[in-house]
Amino acid sequence: MTWGWLREDFHTKHIYQALNHMHYVLKATTDTQATKRLKDWLKHYQFHTSGVVSKIAKTVIVREKAMIDTIYSPFSNGIMEGTNNKIKLIKRRGFGYRNDAHLFLRLRLETGH
Repeated sequence: MTWGWLREDFHTKHIYQALNHMHYVLKATTDTQATKRLKDWLKHYQFHTSGVVSKIAKTVIVREKAMIDTIYSPFSNGIMEGTNNKIKLIKRRGFGYRNDAHLFLRLRLETGH
């Protein structure tokens, strides 16, 4: 599936390809599989001609161990992220609260806790 914008811009095309390849890396289910896929990804993109892609790869290198641990971990922080997002939305919608008690009351009402 090739879109016009992929043909037009060199950097966008390579960022898109690198992120799609990273999507494959993130689907690993074991430690060895995650390590191999991430190493292959880094080998392919570390010295890429697109500066943006190589910078992303260098950032991944710094956090390589944490990324491997995260890839195959069965735990997710999705519920916590959703709760934090809901709290931020309530704060934004409230245009500020007179005191903290009102904010906490509103949070309890909307989150059910």
